[in-house]
Amino acid sequence: MPEVTIDMNVRNVWKERALFLFNFLKNPVRNASVVPSSKIASGAMMEGIDWNKVNTIVELGPGNGTFTREILARCKPNAKVVLFELESSYVELLRKKFGNRVQVIHASAHLFEDILQEMKLPKADLIISGLPFLGKNLNQLIFDSIQHQTDKGAIFRFFTYMPPIMKMVYKGINLRKVAFVMKNIPPMWVYGIN
Repeated sequence: MPEVTIDMNVRNVWKERALFLFNFLKNPVRNASVVPSSKIASGAMMEGIDWNKVNTIVELGPGNGTFTREILARCKPNAKVVLFELESSYVELLRKKFGNRVQVIHASAHLFEDILQEMKLPKADLIISGLPFLGKNLNQLIFDSIQHQTDKGAIFRFFTYMPPIMKMVYKGINLRKVAFVMKNIPPMWVYGIN
């Protein structure tokens, strides 16, 4: 009987999907989907960005790194890419997956401005968020930091599966619709500032 071999890439994809599902079941509020975003969705998150002007990138809640992979494919080789992830299993995965090409910070997203200052990074040029809707106080802290960064010229991108709820949560923030992605489970809307 011939020996069956399984491609390591296929095995890794299934391990990541299982981890994603496990984290959804463990904490559905923090991990708001049962599957990672599609490649088309990742591309939509990056729509309209002039990568020549992007030196410091902050990703909030990168999860398994679906958007991170797209960021690294598009950004300059010397760009600083700082990932803020709270779930320890994702922190480990991101460090293995992307090595020294990124800095993975195991901390809450609301601390990102303070940590950027500690890292001697004056500002973010791009903020990509994969965060779900959080508690009101935490949302406000994150919004304040994002607003401060976008006032300094940062581009902000995030997605939602539920625009009506998003519009209530992000009330008072000047957002624009960037894209609608039908080819994603579930379909998603991309919004941003700048």
